[in-house]
Amino acid sequence: MIELKNKYSIGCLVMFYEIEMFPEYIDGCIQMVNEVIVKDRNKITFDFCWNVSQYLEDMDAKESDLTDKFNIQIDRLKDTGCNINVITKTDKEPIFNIPGYRRDFNERYCELVDYLLWGETDSFWPKQTFECIESIDIYAKQNNVNRHLITFAYRKMWDDSWKPLEHVDFTDKPFIDTPEWNRNAEESPKSYMTLERMNEINQKSEDDGFTLQQINYPKFDGSCLVISSELIKGGVNIPRSLMMCAEDTSLGSMALKVLGNQYIQFIVKNVLRVHNRRHPNKRYYIKGEDNREGYIDKKGDWWGVISKMSKHNEAILFNNQQKFYTYDDFFKETKKR
Repeated sequence: MIELKNKYSIGCLVMFYEIEMFPEYIDGCIQMVNEVIVKDRNKITFDFCWNVSQYLEDMDAKESDLTDKFNIQIDRLKDTGCNINVITKTDKEPIFNIPGYRRDFNERYCELVDYLLWGETDSFWPKQTFECIESIDIYAKQNNVNRHLITFAYRKMWDDSWKPLEHVDFTDKPFIDTPEWNRNAEESPKSYMTLERMNEINQKSEDDGFTLQQINYPKFDGSCLVISSELIKGGVNIPRSLMMCAEDTSLGSMALKVLGNQYIQFIVKNVLRVHNRRHPNKRYYIKGEDNREGYIDKKGDWWGVISKMSKHNEAILFNNQQKFYTYDDFFKETKKR
């Protein structure tokens, strides 16, 4: 059991169609909190956005039934003694997606806590999360490194630019990229891994100690990212032009723009976080869609449009005078509204 010197907020957007995999995310959160002594759990706030809006996907279930499922999981987390905050988004409000949630989350909590943690419903936090951050925080303060990011280790990624983030057990394995390998190989970033298996892999770090690496350029995705609040207070955040995706790369770009050669990212090389990109329960209760594992080409033509617009906006952030796309542009092109 560890004591916490810092305050934390963990933010997660939960779309209505993600509700069947949400219990596993809560399992990981509870496990992570159970490593902290009871009296310090009031230093931890879990923030959730329960999003039942149907701007992009129509719901094929009763909203009240899905909300009941959501509340059951929130009640489980409340039993840990942590602070819980929930906001709900519906069609009565403007469209609200992951870039907007994470930008607002950063702004709401950066002056209330020391570290901001980005959760995702298809991901598992390592149970060593708080111990790792507290250890890194001591080193960072000793070396006057106040604005930084922390990432845990990834599975085998698709090109060598990700190699610094790959877990020590997986980095020397080949990336094969066949349907069978993607689905079944433990090291594949698209295969499903259980919380229990992640724990087995991470047990080695408890026996051997944490292995840290430091890089001076941004490289991460948005799942299980740790951000020092000083970074957000220094002006780094997700630009408002980001619509659906690339919020993680844009945050990195903004951090590098602000910090320049002072950018610092810590990587815990032997502590794995799991991002189950092809979770078997990823997309349920969507009218007219049979796409449980979340394949992009099965989401519909609208996804290609909004993804292209969002990536375009991310690409013209700097040294450019082109106009950003807006949600109005998206709705005009797709006639979604």
